[in-house]
Formats: sequence, C-alpha cells, structure tokens
Amino acid sequence: MHDKHERKSKLLEDLSQRELDVLKLIAKGMSNDEIARTLFISPHTVKNHVSNLYRKMGMDDRTRVAITALRLGLVPLEKLNGGGH
Repeated sequence: MHDKHERKSKLLEDLSQRELDVLKLIAKGMSNDEIARTLFISPHTVKNHVSNLYRKMGMDDRTRVAITALRLGLVPLEKLNGGGH
C-alpha cells in the first residue's frame, strides 16, 4: 500500500518527537494525567500536545487518533502489551 506509506511519512514529518511520544501513549490507552506522569510534563502540556495531534492529523477524537497510529504502524501492536497486566 503506497498510500499508507506516504501518509505515515507525511505524519512523521509533521509531528514533533514529543507529539509522537504522546501519540504512542494515547494508543496504549493512557489518560492525559498518566501521560504527564510518564513523560514528566504537566497535564496542561499534554493537553497542548493532544490538541496539536488532533489538528495535524485532522481528527478530533482520541480513539480515532489511536487507531490511525496503529493502522499506520506508528505504534506496533506488540508494544501495547508491556503494561504488566
């Protein structure tokens, strides 16, 4: 799928490293407060990153953002199970 590769490349170019970090944690199902604690940043900063993700990805739904990250391979499925459950 050439289109999928192009979308992934474009998204990776558009997102900052910190936005990618936040996106990966959203895809793991973490809340903003959990993301803030994990990345040692304030919940307000997480909220700003999430807003930037929504804008850059053209979405306004946390679940769709997470699913898109998974579909594009930005977050490998095998990485999601590492939470000690």
